[in-house]
Amino acid sequence: MLHINCDVGEGVGNEEILMPYINACNIACGGHAGDVKTMHEVVALAKRYQVEIGAHPSYPDRENFGRTSMDMMEDEFIKIIQKQITNLEEIVALHDAKIAHIKPHGALYNDVAKSEKKAQLFLDSIVKYKGKYKLYIPYNSVIEKLALKQNFEVIYEVFADRNYNDDLTLVSRKKEHAVLTKIEEVIPHVSLLKNEQKVKTISGTKVLMKSDTFCVHSDTLNAMQIIQKLHTYFNSESLQSLDNFPTYKRYGEAGLLLTWEAKMTQKVLYNVLEYQQNILNFNIKVILDVIQSNNSLLILYDNKKVNIKTLQHLLERLFLLESDKIQTSTRCCWEVPVCYDKTFGIDLEEIASNKKLSVSEIVELHTAPKYQVFSTGFLPGFFYLGGLDKRLHIDRKSTPRLEVKKGAVGIGGMQTGIYPKTSPGGWQILGNSPLNFFEVSKEKPCFAKAGDFIKFVSISLEEYERISEAISNGNYTIKSAEVC
Repeated sequence: MLHINCDVGEGVGNEEILMPYINACNIACGGHAGDVKTMHEVVALAKRYQVEIGAHPSYPDRENFGRTSMDMMEDEFIKIIQKQITNLEEIVALHDAKIAHIKPHGALYNDVAKSEKKAQLFLDSIVKYKGKYKLYIPYNSVIEKLALKQNFEVIYEVFADRNYNDDLTLVSRKKEHAVLTKIEEVIPHVSLLKNEQKVKTISGTKVLMKSDTFCVHSDTLNAMQIIQKLHTYFNSESLQSLDNFPTYKRYGEAGLLLTWEAKMTQKVLYNVLEYQQNILNFNIKVILDVIQSNNSLLILYDNKKVNIKTLQHLLERLFLLESDKIQTSTRCCWEVPVCYDKTFGIDLEEIASNKKLSVSEIVELHTAPKYQVFSTGFLPGFFYLGGLDKRLHIDRKSTPRLEVKKGAVGIGGMQTGIYPKTSPGGWQILGNSPLNFFEVSKEKPCFAKAGDFIKFVSISLEEYERISEAISNGNYTIKSAEVC
């Protein structure tokens, strides 16, 4: 695995699509960039994606983005560095998260690598965090030697997108070839560092260089493509072989269809619902809608802001993150009255003849289970229900009816369902329910949702009329209970 870190909160605005690819982030905390708003936003994202949070203090130089060395009074310098870290600590605490490391930025990073005076001053600034936060520093630098002597816990950082001099200092950004922007340059550069702990310097010499974490600057040209390539090249999790991982394919110009195994089982349903809830909890701005079916999710996204490959990686990362499991104890079982009188059960005799059962046996078998709602469609409020007794499985009609009455309860193959409004349909009709299954005027137009249960209760024709009247008068409440 390649540990990738990235400097963020610096005004580039690409943090949401960076987070799925990185292991750690270094958050600008007011010196060279960043403010309360950006820190809140990036900390929230980092927590969601379980990315390590680091403080990224710098010289107080917003005009030059912290890339110009500054000489300051020692007391003033210490106060400014500590203030930046405190700013981030306060915000991190509000998000119930934690800081993992400190990394100096820009000119300060370069200065502490070369100057013993500035390195010691920086260590004096962060000494109160020793033992609490790790320190990102370059190998064989001045600050490394001082930090180790003073028992700081160090992490050796190298830059995936920067060239090095023979003395292991970074090539000045003022010089040509200081920044690596081409993927074909970055991969061999990182491979040598990771596999041999050596860097090929600007002169072509290979020099020993320890590396624990690899940084890509978020403002580097092609930063997103570089990070994606590093992620896939070095961190190639075989996601398709993981249990319950869906397959996906493009769906139109701005859709991605995720599909689980084609089985109408509770296990598949809960896998789908858990993943859907995980996506919705993340409130990802580029995802516009998530539409659930029995064994699939259709992701509609803003294709002007993110490409399909990046979206796939984002969704893969979400799948690997720990998430709360679906709590079946909070599922509702809704009691649905159904009249199986021959007035409504227009296919009962045909079903009974086909299955060599009596009409009363058909009704008994149909009302016995608690059916689980697997999805809603093809009409608004049409529940696809799983759990039908195999003895009642029957094919749809070869010629659909042009008009099926609202509330009709039918069987189609291995499923049972209810027509929420009058429409064409080919299901075998057993009876009718007086309930309203879709009311657009209500906050929740459908009373049940995927994962809930439906229990059919047989009622007489007289009860049907009475319940219909109560519903018309607004005096009927659907019975429900929580189920485990």
